[in-house]
Amino acid sequence: MRFASIIPAALALLLSGPVYAQTWGEFTDRQDHFTVNFPGDPKVEPITYKTEKGTALPAKVYSAKDARGGEYSITVVNYASAAAETGTAISQAAKVIRAKGDVRYDGMEHTNNMKSQRVSVVLPDSGRYLLSETLMDHDRLFILQADTPPKMPPPAQFQASLQVLDDAGVAIRYKNPDTTERAR
Repeated sequence: MRFASIIPAALALLLSGPVYAQTWGEFTDRQDHFTVNFPGDPKVEPITYKTEKGTALPAKVYSAKDARGGEYSITVVNYASAAAETGTAISQAAKVIRAKGDVRYDGMEHTNNMKSQRVSVVLPDSGRYLLSETLMDHDRLFILQADTPPKMPPPAQFQASLQVLDDAGVAIRYKNPDTTERAR
């Protein structure tokens, strides 16, 4: 009798293997000063990012997909040659996200006490859900996006895992959002 009850459980585990086989892991890029969890190794694509003023800036998009149809990316934009535009970079990036669909949440946040803008959008036609977090530190704009199927929230291991790193590769956390004094 016990053997008969083990068979359905073993069969369910065997059939569900591919869904859970994908391993999330920490990905670090010290050149772009960040670490984040991805579902596997991300694809890296250099791009040119255009600011609202039309300035062309070097950027990279790191992206990966999970077995359930989620798409995860972080875009890192180097604003070193456009320091005068850093004050509006977060709001401009959030504006682009808002334009993608029906906004469900739009608010200022603090990721490691760095000011950030979080925007959640339901994408038209597909019903997919897009969660975005945008922040800036030391002339780098970080745009984190999780695009997931309907009724499937982004995994916490992605949205909560972003860490901005200093030149030595140490995660930065400020004492409060209005200072660059680091917490110890």
